Parts: sequence; C-alpha cells; structure tokens
Amino acid sequence: MKGDVATFVARCLICQQVKIEHQRASGLLQQLDIPVWKWDEISMDFVTGLPRTQRRHDAIWVGERVIKGPEMIEVTN
Repeated sequence: MKGDVATFVARCLICQQVKIEHQRASGLLQQLDIPVWKWDEISMDFVTGLPRTQRRHDAIWVGERVIKGPEMIEVTN
C-alpha cells in the first residue's frame, strides 16, 4: 500500500504543487497579544454544506481566544 500511495502522490499535480519545497519560508513566529476582554478577538470559519438547523438556519463556527470555547451560531441567509 505504501508504494501505491507514493505512486499516486508522484502523479498527482496538486500534490506536487503543495510540496514543501514549492512553498516560501514563512519567517519567524510572532507571539500574539493576550486579549483583555472575552470576545475582543474572535475567529470565524464559514463551513458550507452542513445540514440546516430545525428552524432552517445555517451555522457559523466562532472561536474565541480567552475562554477558548467554540460557539455555533445560527444565521439566516
């Protein structure tokens, strides 16, 4: 199976384009400032194709750095 995977990856154009030697070095990591208030800094992921809620709403996944708790929020179109 290992040989099959290696052959597939060698022939896959997308696999070759994302190889580490084809990507630029990202530089040094920078420490993030610690937020003072909850929900002061958030990150959101918009994921499509998920089933709708019972009230026919879509969902947004929101993350927050202080309490580190993810939230699912219902949204209408």
